[in-house]
Amino acid sequence: MSYFEDMKAVTINISLNPELAEFARSDSEAHAFDSMSEYMRELIRSRREEQIKQDVANLEKAIAGAPAGDPSAGEMAEIVKAQHRLRAERKRARRA
Repeated sequence: MSYFEDMKAVTINISLNPELAEFARSDSEAHAFDSMSEYMRELIRSRREEQIKQDVANLEKAIAGAPAGDPSAGEMAEIVKAQHRLRAERKRARRA
């Protein structure tokens, strides 16, 4: 049994303008989704995977330039702070 099988589903309602609603309907039909919920779940999963890949790439880049050994508490705090800053910058860029 997976972690997610024990979780109760949560309903989230969204409002779309007519253009986006029509796009979502036609795109979900074109990709043979059985329901709009299935379509939205797949979009969210894909976005989550993108976020994970970007986080891993950022971590790999940081590791490549990192000194050998464990970071100090201060260095670790800076790493976390930088990650939060990068996520906020990406979020602002998507909104622009």
